[in-house]
Amino acid sequence: MDYLAKLLPKYPQAEIEWKPVEAHPRLEEPEHRPYVDLIVRGHLFIKYTGGNELDFIQRVFKAHFEEQLSVEDVSVLVKCAVDVGTDATAFQAALMDEKYEKAQLDANDYAYERQKVWAVPTFICGEIRLDSVGGIGVTESQLDEFLAKSCK
Repeated sequence: MDYLAKLLPKYPQAEIEWKPVEAHPRLEEPEHRPYVDLIVRGHLFIKYTGGNELDFIQRVFKAHFEEQLSVEDVSVLVKCAVDVGTDATAFQAALMDEKYEKAQLDANDYAYERQKVWAVPTFICGEIRLDSVGGIGVTESQLDEFLAKSCK
């Protein structure tokens, strides 16, 4: 996500539509943790209520990768949401709301079944696509090239 935030000012015509999706939809193998279903639900809540999705994503990444916090812990996610200006009570309620659970499952179906995403993040603009390498992601130069092609 840092690459995207860094590169977006270079492409002011780019319009981002976030499609949050679970990286490993509740597979029980230990190597597939953390589970991100609650992050996706929270992200969808922020999206549907007009919050800043990129700020939330960056805050969750920071919590997980830099602060070494468990992003499966509801209190950690609530803190991330509050840090980006979201109401704590409404956010926490959304994590358990069937509406957001259904939206999360629909997002998984869209990504995995309809778009054939096999690793996240995946970037798609019409027929132009940039797939991540599982466990690695994409490089800054790959993303820059994708944005250059997509924003013509």
